[in-house]
Amino acid sequence: ALAAFDAGADAVYCGLAAFSARAFAKNLSADELRSLMRVAKAKGRKVYVTFNTLIEQAEMRAAVEKLALLDEIGVDGIIVQDLGIAKIARENFPRLALHASTQLVAHNLEGVLALKELGFVRVVLAREMTLAEIESIAKRCGVEIECFIHGALCYSLSGLCLFSAMEHGRSGNRGRCAY
Repeated sequence: ALAAFDAGADAVYCGLAAFSARAFAKNLSADELRSLMRVAKAKGRKVYVTFNTLIEQAEMRAAVEKLALLDEIGVDGIIVQDLGIAKIARENFPRLALHASTQLVAHNLEGVLALKELGFVRVVLAREMTLAEIESIAKRCGVEIECFIHGALCYSLSGLCLFSAMEHGRSGNRGRCAY
């Protein structure tokens, strides 16, 4: 993140140890995130946190505690896959800007508008879209649009991360893709 800022990036996404779709990555601790936020604010940059796995009922209390931590730290937004988490965040932590993960499979204008109605301020479109489709949606949706220019080379469609779970018992929707 610091190297990205030094190279001119205006924002970074990062994850914490829990609830990130990159469960096996070197994710940040709460203290590291606090330090990163201090640097980002001093440089006028933004930090978004991935909260982009599906949350099981037994994890709900821990998830809400993590949302409270992110709100307290003052991150600029969270990227979300689970609509239940989006509802909890919107109702209890309104300072947390909601970004819809590509895992929510927004691939048409109606899908983007539905996410906007749910309180999302940015939507990461499905990776399979053409430039013309992206342009058409971006002009008409009234929310920020984000697109991958490079991503996983999985043959599954965005948001339908099922192969790894079927083949290896490791769900990409829980951050444990075997790929």
